[in-house]
Amino acid sequence: MVNNFSFLFSLFLAFAILPDKASSECPLGWHHYGMSCFFFSHEAYDWFVSQSSCRAHNARLAEVETKAQSDTLINLAKTNGPGQSYWLRGRDDVIEGVWMWASTDRAFNYTDWYPGQPDNSGGNENCLHLYAGFGLKWNDAICTYKNRFICEKEYSGDGSEVIG
Repeated sequence: MVNNFSFLFSLFLAFAILPDKASSECPLGWHHYGMSCFFFSHEAYDWFVSQSSCRAHNARLAEVETKAQSDTLINLAKTNGPGQSYWLRGRDDVIEGVWMWASTDRAFNYTDWYPGQPDNSGGNENCLHLYAGFGLKWNDAICTYKNRFICEKEYSGDGSEVIG
């Protein structure tokens, strides 16, 4: 009986310490989804500093392109920082009401706005975030507000990083 237990325990330890391919595809602390790696900050900064922080990691603020991706990021946000809001890469500062991804100037092809949003309350809400007060649905906010943020970098599939 002891030998069986020792064997099974050794087998369990071997599997427990083997690197998990899914988690080793992205840098430590990043989460893999699709062809991207995502990082959830623990610090709160304005949109501009958040974008710079992502760039310092060869990444950018995250884009959300599908419902499945949105659901995954929301679940990760709830796990990584319950009750926190997170900056995304969207902005409408070039043409008010025309929301685009900041680095590509591509219009959104998927949205997850909270009902009644975006509303440009106060006439100066030009940056996109997942707002905790709205169940992590999209909201427009003043870019100088401090929120946590989500960085995204592409995953190449062969273990090397591709700058996103």
